[in-house]
Amino acid sequence: MFRDLLHRFLLPQLLLIVLPLVALAVVAGIQLSGGGGGPVGPVVWCAILGCVLATAVSALLAVRFLRWHLRAVSDQISAAVPAVAPKYPDDYSTLLDQIARNLVDLTAGASKDQAQLLTIISSMSDGLIAMDHEQRVLLTNDAAADLLTFRTPDARGKQLWEIVPLDGVLKAVTEVSLTGRRKTIPVGPVNGRHLDVTVTRLPLRPAGFIIVAHDVTETMRYEELRKEFVANVSHELRTPLTVIKGYVETLQDGVLDDRPRAMQFLATVEKHTEQLTNLVNDLLSLSRLDSTNAVPSPRPVHLARVAQRVAELMAPAAEKKRHKLVIQLADGLRPVIGNPEYLERAVTNLLENAIKYTREDGLIKLVLRAENGHLLIEVIDNGIGIAPSDLPRIFERFYRADRSRSRDMGGTGLGLSIVKHIVQAHHGSIEVQSALGSGSTFRLRFPAAPAAHEEPAAAGDAPAGGSASPAANADAGGAAA
Repeated sequence: MFRDLLHRFLLPQLLLIVLPLVALAVVAGIQLSGGGGGPVGPVVWCAILGCVLATAVSALLAVRFLRWHLRAVSDQISAAVPAVAPKYPDDYSTLLDQIARNLVDLTAGASKDQAQLLTIISSMSDGLIAMDHEQRVLLTNDAAADLLTFRTPDARGKQLWEIVPLDGVLKAVTEVSLTGRRKTIPVGPVNGRHLDVTVTRLPLRPAGFIIVAHDVTETMRYEELRKEFVANVSHELRTPLTVIKGYVETLQDGVLDDRPRAMQFLATVEKHTEQLTNLVNDLLSLSRLDSTNAVPSPRPVHLARVAQRVAELMAPAAEKKRHKLVIQLADGLRPVIGNPEYLERAVTNLLENAIKYTREDGLIKLVLRAENGHLLIEVIDNGIGIAPSDLPRIFERFYRADRSRSRDMGGTGLGLSIVKHIVQAHHGSIEVQSALGSGSTFRLRFPAAPAAHEEPAAAGDAPAGGSASPAANADAGGAAA
């Protein structure tokens, strides 16, 4: 730039000024040396005129040079950043002002875009690391530090191996740098989480790299649950089908003529057929609950009516084991918004389990009360209880604390899972307290309906207060009366 300025402007200006002065000095020297006796005045005036003309020419050249220089700068900026300088300015005197304003606008826009990009990257749930060709970190986000367990909080400018202590990731970056192909690898568990890490080569000069870490822990958990569910369903179907097939083959081999034994075998076949039917029905119920987050046909439901109806339905089973079934319903209970059939199914499952897993002559309570704007249904028994190690898993599908006992009693292992789904679909919660040998308490909590949904109890409905009925505190034989 300086050399071009020297050749195009400074040297011509100096020549134009120096040459008249040199000519003046030469002529004056000749006149004064005696070679000529003429006056010196005309020579001086000629020299002065030459200097004036040289100055004028210099000024003209300076203006032309400045205009050329502005045009050259404009062309260079336009070629480098087309959006900054106009290609055909009307007035070159204002060109630099236009370029300055455009540069300010572009800088502000670039700063805004950069801030937006950094905000987006920092809010990503996936971890991101950008590196140069030497695997030096240029950019990262908080998710990457959390998922990949950075060794240092300040990762920018450091080598990848200094901050990511995972051999699989480092090998993947090296492989991508050699092949140029994108690579995804599983990593984990890292702090209890499983990751899918993708390494991509950036088309830069020289090339860089992008690492994206995605948390797939939940996906893997669901996949494990799916596999476990399929295995459990296959096992639950195979067991009764094997028994049914064996007894049918025995009947076909001639036992059918032995009526007492044939009736005994048919009763066993009927029992396992009923177990299969219950399993299929429970699977269909779970499928319907999984397919939607909302209950069908929601409306105000009085839980006192639901509790009384369930007690009446389960009274014969309680009476068979000589249980004392007690119903306690609080006064002035508001309804809940939900589906009465679903709510009845949830309470029935809990009460049925209480009857099954309580020894003969046991005590079972069905309690309905209000608490802090919610309605609570409690099923309390003094049965065999649940071990502390089993409590966290009792709501899983097909999980049984005592598999042999549950299967002998006709359970499918889906009852509590269905209860949990029904309660969640009604925006409620479920709790359980239990101890081995001391019994269990299952507590369902539902939000009460607003006052606008209040409706009077119909004639013939179960009473909504006190102890449900004169038979409520009686034994199982009168609890359903």
